[in-house]
Amino acid sequence: MNKEDNDENNLPKLNIEEENAFKRLKLSIEHGASYSSKGNSNVPPEIEGQFLDYIMNFENASKNAKQILVFEKLGKPEYKPESTLSDEEITVELERIELLMQNQGINLDVLGDYIDEERLIYKFITEELFEHEIDDMNISGMRTCFIYEEFHPNHEYDLKRDTEDFLRMFFNTKSDFYDEYHSKDATNHEELNNFRSLFKKFKMKFFQYQEITFDEHNAVVRFKIDFWAKMDGKDSKISYSGDGNITFKFEYGYWYLREVTLPIID
Repeated sequence: MNKEDNDENNLPKLNIEEENAFKRLKLSIEHGASYSSKGNSNVPPEIEGQFLDYIMNFENASKNAKQILVFEKLGKPEYKPESTLSDEEITVELERIELLMQNQGINLDVLGDYIDEERLIYKFITEELFEHEIDDMNISGMRTCFIYEEFHPNHEYDLKRDTEDFLRMFFNTKSDFYDEYHSKDATNHEELNNFRSLFKKFKMKFFQYQEITFDEHNAVVRFKIDFWAKMDGKDSKISYSGDGNITFKFEYGYWYLREVTLPIID
C-alpha cells in the first residue's frame, strides 16, 4: 500500500448528511448550481443523496452532449409515409414507433382529443418530431418529454381547462389557494369576491359549455351552470342557475382570464 492510499484510509468517514453537503458544494463550485436542503427536511437523506447524484450525472453529461435528431436517437428506423398506410396499418406502425421512443426515453403526451387521432399523431411524429433536435445523453431514469400541443396549440382545450380551473378554485372555500393567488385575476374581482365571501360552501350541480369563440387576441367561453351555496351557520341552500361566461385575452403565448360573469344577480 502506498502513502496516498494509506492517507485516504486514515481520512474520517463522512456520514450521509455530510456527504450530501459535500455534493451540494461540489454542484455549486463545478456547475454553478444552487441547491439548498432548506424546505426539504422531510426528505430522507438517502433519497436526497440519490437526487444529488442524478443532478451531478446530468450536469456532467450535458456539458459535452451533442445535438442529434430524434430520428437519429431512435436509430434511424424505417417507416412509411402516413399517406401510404391504411387505418389498420397506422395503428400497428404508431405502436411500433411509440415503443421505439419509450425504449430511448422519449415520451409524447397528447392532451386534447382529435378526429382520426392515430393518423394525426403518426404524421406528426414522422414528419415533425423526427426532425426535432435533442441532447444526446444516456442517463438512467432520464426521459425527454414532448407535448403535442406545444407544437400545435389547441386553444379550445386551453380555454376549457382554464375555465374549469378557475371555477374549481372559486368554489373551493376549504383552500386558501384562490384567495392567495387568483382572487384578483378577473377585472370584476371585487364583485365576485364580495359574493364569494357571503358563503362557507359551494357545490356545482350542473355545468355545460354552450359556445367557445376566439381569435388571435380575445376569447369568450359561454356556459350554463347550476350551483348552490350555504352561508356560515345555516343549513339552507341558496340555488343559482343560468348562463355564465368568461372572457380571456391572449398574451405571450397564453390565455389570461379577464372577466367572469356568473348568474348571481337576481
